Amino acid sequence: MSTPDAYSVGGDSPEIAGQSLRNRSRAQRRALRTLTGQLAVTSCAITATATTAVLLFLLPVKDALAVGVYTAVVLAAVHVLITFPRRAVGVGLVLAAALLVFAIAGTYHLGASAPWAAVLACAVTSVSVFSTRRITRTPYRPAVAALTVTVAAFWATAALGLPRWLWVAPALVAGLGAVGWRADWPITVRARRAGWRSKIRYRTGAPLVERLEGDGRWMAEEYLEIGADAEHITAQTLTGLDDRWHVLHSRALHYTAADADHIVIGPPGVLLVDSKYRSGHFESRPWVAEDGTAGADWFYNGQVLDADLAQSAIFEADRIAWAFHADSLDRQPVPVVLAIHGARMNVPWGQWTIELLGEPADDESEAPVVGTRVVMLVDATHLTEYLTSLPARQFTAPTKRELAAGREGSLSPELIEERAQRRYVRDLAAVCEHLFPRTA
Repeated sequence: MSTPDAYSVGGDSPEIAGQSLRNRSRAQRRALRTLTGQLAVTSCAITATATTAVLLFLLPVKDALAVGVYTAVVLAAVHVLITFPRRAVGVGLVLAAALLVFAIAGTYHLGASAPWAAVLACAVTSVSVFSTRRITRTPYRPAVAALTVTVAAFWATAALGLPRWLWVAPALVAGLGAVGWRADWPITVRARRAGWRSKIRYRTGAPLVERLEGDGRWMAEEYLEIGADAEHITAQTLTGLDDRWHVLHSRALHYTAADADHIVIGPPGVLLVDSKYRSGHFESRPWVAEDGTAGADWFYNGQVLDADLAQSAIFEADRIAWAFHADSLDRQPVPVVLAIHGARMNVPWGQWTIELLGEPADDESEAPVVGTRVVMLVDATHLTEYLTSLPARQFTAPTKRELAAGREGSLSPELIEERAQRRYVRDLAAVCEHLFPRTA
């Protein structure tokens, strides 16, 4: 069997993997630049205030106050541009469009009502694009495109002597198109159709919480770079899956600053694959109890493996399960797979049972064990081998149309059943693509 190419597996391009860590790296650098800029603006404001006070004794009061006002306006504009760049750019785009509209109206003597209506349309379009709840997509390109169409249509109607309000139609279409692109309407519609067709229940929520410093922890640049490289290698490894699988990389999760490294949808269902780079050695030591139960304890560099390694991945898997009500997937938790890079493992993969702790009754008592969670540790080089070894699930039954088409094509019942399961997995992937937006 030949190895599939990079596009045989459905979903995202491997180049997207690690984008969230790269975004965090850029956000940290941007936060430093913002802080530096704010300090510089503060220093300039203090200097300008002192200079204005001195000028009061050297120049007429009116001139000195004018210098102070102009300086304050410039410093305020710079401070807003540094601290709130996205909002500042949005306001700047509207102001630029307004100046062009009034210049056109003055050139062709259009009166007051038409240019003010065009400026209002530009403002509404910009606010709609920038306020659409899809913060993981840049608003600049759709806003610029919509404003350009509005201004160009306004100019064309004036220059060609067309009816004065003919520019409204292209402006409306451009505004709706910009908001639709920003909000991913095609993906939303496809998910709705897929959910209805395969009876997949899901619920939406807020996407990735946007913070300058990521999730509150400042991470060293070298760690971010290593983590992004590990995610990229995992993504390249996952291209070895066939076309029954769909893989999404660097996806935002609901009501949290966390993101999923890789969401894998295939015959076993929805799985979370989390890339981990570690040095050293992981060791699985099997044991058999007196009652015949068997298991294995995991050790990392000779020490008992710390459950913190999987805590973030378990939290992210629970967020994915929440989006599906955890009942469309038979109330089963989303499986967690840790793809280990760098460190050696004495087995290609193995189960790791983690005890989930509750709140202690008081300060002196220990935290009670409220349950367990099974996590799979997999050598990243064996990741596709492990995933393809998982048993396929029967998600749905063939529809009447699928049964009729199968009989008409003289297909076997097994093939009809397989087609139904593939249809469900494709629809599940479409829903996931809508629920968990890219962090790029």
